[in-house]
Amino acid sequence: MIIIANTGKRCLCRCIVSMEVIIGKEKNTLFEQGAVYDCVMKDRGNEILHYKVYGDEFSLSCTDKEFKQNFVLIQHKKTSR
Repeated sequence: MIIIANTGKRCLCRCIVSMEVIIGKEKNTLFEQGAVYDCVMKDRGNEILHYKVYGDEFSLSCTDKEFKQNFVLIQHKKTSR
């Protein structure tokens, strides 16, 4: 279970392009194409300010434009209080 500390609209997103990082000779996949991740949308009224995507080992903060190039929203998560 991933603990999401940020406030904002919680949702699920699917990665549409694998994101990899190469350190030395080792290649690591940060976000895998087709995988579903927890996400938080930070907004100001009708304007999306940025997204935070939570992977297994890494989290990613990105703009609306960057998000749409790499992820698609699946659904909003229901929060229980």
